[in-house]
Amino acid sequence: MSQAAAQQPSRKKTVISLLVLLALTCIIVFIFKDHWAEITTALAQLSVWQVLAVLAVGLSYPLLEGCVAWVIVRSRLPQFTLRQGLDVGWCGTFGNVVTLGAGAVPVQLYYLHKAGLPLGPGAGLMTLEYVFHKSTVLLYATVMLLLQHRWLAANTTGVMRYLPMAYAVVAVIIVALVLLCVSPLVQNLARWLLGFLPKTEKWQQHRADWLEQLEVLGTESRRLLADKPRCLKIFALQALKLFGLFCLPYLCIRFMGLSPLGFWQVQLLTSLMLFVSNALPNVAGMGSIETAFLLVFGSFLEQGEVMSVLMLYRIASYYVVFAASAVGFFIAQRHLVQMEPPKEA
Repeated sequence: MSQAAAQQPSRKKTVISLLVLLALTCIIVFIFKDHWAEITTALAQLSVWQVLAVLAVGLSYPLLEGCVAWVIVRSRLPQFTLRQGLDVGWCGTFGNVVTLGAGAVPVQLYYLHKAGLPLGPGAGLMTLEYVFHKSTVLLYATVMLLLQHRWLAANTTGVMRYLPMAYAVVAVIIVALVLLCVSPLVQNLARWLLGFLPKTEKWQQHRADWLEQLEVLGTESRRLLADKPRCLKIFALQALKLFGLFCLPYLCIRFMGLSPLGFWQVQLLTSLMLFVSNALPNVAGMGSIETAFLLVFGSFLEQGEVMSVLMLYRIASYYVVFAASAVGFFIAQRHLVQMEPPKEA
């Protein structure tokens, strides 16, 4: 794997991404313009402590992602610290936004490479972290749906129409990734398919890189999955991360006094919202969440109410988290400088 695979986001790309983010935000604000009176009234009811509580729960998500990275990377680097794991979490969040969703892993690999983890194993471990996340999303939504499917079916029919398609898309992605990691048969099939790439120098170089990544992914996955206690810790942290995220809409609804929905009902709806959003296109984490949120919660809240909850939810889970990740990213950069050995005079 080449050094170019691990890199910091350039200033030019960062500025362009921030302008795109601003443009998308303006579009969302324009969509909500007919309900600003209801939104501002609902937000005005919140006390300072309620706002701080919502923001704290939102910030728990990237912090727990950092804990997951810490547990995973320690399988290869026992000296890897929790502080470094949190740095990797912030780098992923910041990189995801400033590269419009394409650069989270490269930014993380840049940090891990500087911290002493080779690029190949780093890419394999970060891919496995993504697989663990997707698997937990699927399991969480499935459990919530099995426990409350009668209530959901009795109260709405709109959401149910989209669930089979969403399940199919997300489940296929997860199963394919898992099999690519652990199944020699699927890995051999992937190698065979790569043999059909064009015989030009460019494509053959891509083929060589992909074959190398495939080999590393298989090695790292077998090493990590053989450590059952570590895998259980990873799943537990992933579930806790999702649990906190799914608490956010409940806190927003309760603090605004908008709906009698119960705690576990909101857990179900939010898990389905995230699940459906995985089957929708997005740019830098925007678009799919808003669409899925309105789709799922629109059956239980008035239009002005659902937009009020969505506004606070996205402020806590996206905008404040991104602002914190910008600070965390630059702190991570300082940590990298501190880790570098002093240059000889």
